Amino acid sequence: MNHRPLDLDVAIYRDRVQVTNRATTTFADQRAYRSFSSDQSVVAEPARFEDTIVRAIRQIAHGDKALMLCDPVAHVVGCETPLNHLERGIVQTALHQSGIRTVVFEID
Repeated sequence: MNHRPLDLDVAIYRDRVQVTNRATTTFADQRAYRSFSSDQSVVAEPARFEDTIVRAIRQIAHGDKALMLCDPVAHVVGCETPLNHLERGIVQTALHQSGIRTVVFEID
C-alpha cells in the first residue's frame, strides 16, 4: 500500500493547538487538557503538547478516513510567540513522536 503525504498547518497557542488539513481544509481546534505552556515558553511540557496535537489530528482523522493511509507532514505556520531554537527542537521532537514525519517551520 502506497502512502501519500498529508499536508497539515499547525498553529500553536498557549492553551490550544489548531490543525488544518491543507488538501481538504478540514480544521480541528484542540484545547489543551493539561497546560503545555509556561510564562517562559509556549511549549514547556513536550509530552502535554504531544497529547494535545495528537488529539487535534484525531479530530481530523475522525472525519477523513483517508488520513489513516497518509504520512503526515506538518507546517507550523503560527505560534503565539516566536519559538527559539530550543523550543523548535521540542516541537519537532513532539511532532515526530506523534507520527508526523517532517516539520517545516514557518513561524509568524
